[in-house]
Amino acid sequence: MKKFFLALSAFLAASAVSSAQVDIEAEFFSLPDTVTNEYLDSLDIQVVKPNDYWIAGVYGGASIQFGYFNPTRNTQLFAQYPMYGFSLVRYFTMFDRFHNMGLEFGAQLNYEGYEFKVNKETGYRSTESGAYKAQMRVPEAFFLSHFHFDIGEYFKLMAKVGLYGGYRLDIHRTLDDYYVGYKQYEQYVDAFRDYDRRFTYGVQGGVGMGIMLNPFELHLNAQIKWGWESFWNPDYASPYYYRFGYPLDLAVTFGLYYQLTPRFGHTRAQLKKLARQMVQGQNEK
Repeated sequence: MKKFFLALSAFLAASAVSSAQVDIEAEFFSLPDTVTNEYLDSLDIQVVKPNDYWIAGVYGGASIQFGYFNPTRNTQLFAQYPMYGFSLVRYFTMFDRFHNMGLEFGAQLNYEGYEFKVNKETGYRSTESGAYKAQMRVPEAFFLSHFHFDIGEYFKLMAKVGLYGGYRLDIHRTLDDYYVGYKQYEQYVDAFRDYDRRFTYGVQGGVGMGIMLNPFELHLNAQIKWGWESFWNPDYASPYYYRFGYPLDLAVTFGLYYQLTPRFGHTRAQLKKLARQMVQGQNEK
């Protein structure tokens, strides 16, 4: 797992360095109030490649919790909502060769948790501190590599993978009927225990599709989040017997994005040519 983490971090760093080499000013180019031939001749023009642009937007949806445990426990899916967040995406050409690359940065209010299900044969259901279900709100920040493949002018497919980190803000436990009325369990219904872990981190990735109605884009995404930090200290019950519980969830979101710079349009070289023609036309008059 450490080797995977290091490899993923190195890839994200390489993507960030390649993105940083792009001249951002080229995309926000504007002419001065007075345009002269001398000014135009002094410009160092760099042509912007198609699809090298910025978008920013917001999204919302639901998070579906599952969780995984060691020793194994039977869990069932349940949804928490609303999940919402924002992100900034930079599309760029990496190493002047890969034209479908991007980096995505953002923050979101997500959820973590688990729910144990009843064994149909034995009627037994696992519990943790007397609870068979736990729900947590988790503000998170993420950094993803964002790949896109445009299909015609209006559609694109997307894939993402990267790292996230967050903090378990609060918790709500649902006690099994057997433990209701016992103070040692009821006091932790809405409170973390001393051996619960609050910070969380891991890897997330997914796929999606986008509809591009310049300058707006509509994104539909499905992402899986795989947590690498246990819900609690694994040796809380015994220094000789370890119990692990990790987040594992699926998020389905719908987002609205705005193109901060155009996907298509005039490059600086084209703007320079148009401006020169305008100046020449004014001089002829």
